[in-house]
Amino acid sequence: MRLLRLLLGNSSFVFLLAMVAGLAAGQGASWTEHALVPVLAVIMTVSICDVSTRVFLEPREVVRPVLIAVVLNWIVLGGAFIGLSLLLVSEPDFRNGYALMAAVPPAVAVIPLSYLLGGSTSLALVGNLGAYVAALAITPLLSVLLLGSSLVEPARLLVILAELIVAPILASRVIRRTRLLGVVKRSRAPVANWGFFLVIYTIVGLNRDTFLQEPSLLPPLIVIAFICTFVLAEVISRVAGLFGVPRAERITMMLFGARKNDGLSAAIALAFFGAQAAMPVAVFSAFSVIHFVWLHWQARRMR
Repeated sequence: MRLLRLLLGNSSFVFLLAMVAGLAAGQGASWTEHALVPVLAVIMTVSICDVSTRVFLEPREVVRPVLIAVVLNWIVLGGAFIGLSLLLVSEPDFRNGYALMAAVPPAVAVIPLSYLLGGSTSLALVGNLGAYVAALAITPLLSVLLLGSSLVEPARLLVILAELIVAPILASRVIRRTRLLGVVKRSRAPVANWGFFLVIYTIVGLNRDTFLQEPSLLPPLIVIAFICTFVLAEVISRVAGLFGVPRAERITMMLFGARKNDGLSAAIALAFFGAQAAMPVAVFSAFSVIHFVWLHWQARRMR
């Protein structure tokens, strides 16, 4: 019984369990899909309760995180998606999928994942917020440049910004001023773990048929996903280490350089190009889960 409690409290085990559940019984994902936004908003709220409001009031504390997020997520990770897809992929729909992944902003989950891994939640929060503001210009511009027409409306990004960034920030500021802060601190680890269980189960479950019915299409997508998670994150960590970047910030930088808003890119791909264009997103999402498990182990070894 004690072993079971330990396993159910371990992020890596919970995330792998979510992947297995999604592949084995993914039919329920069509129901849990509707709960993703509020669940992720709750995870965000409890993850940033320790972050002081003062980080938003110092210009020097804002500019650097935003530049880190923009450079690592759009230039480094986005550039890797485009370059590798041109080298390894011939199907037009797959290339369109990678173009959309390059254009969208970082995953909102960078913030709670930073908390779970012992990264810098202030760097993750400020960088992500700035990245979503920048996405109002960058995402449509890249969509036009890479695909020939604007596929992402700024209004939709504003809604995402309000639901998954602004609302949790405001809620966390309220919690910091109440007696709820102690309760939140004691419960946020299981809330984050099992909230992500639902998120991962849903993503894998919605793409279950892709993995099981079309395996011959997967090898180049797997190679790209591996490079853009494991390899890219390790390179970022080593380069940042050479410049003396603290461990917590390096962990968050690895996440910025290996995480995209998969939900947004998948939704756009399905709406404009069909299921095949969403396959790169599905494979990358699966590798993101495996990569988190690896990071959970790797972060403990980092100095």
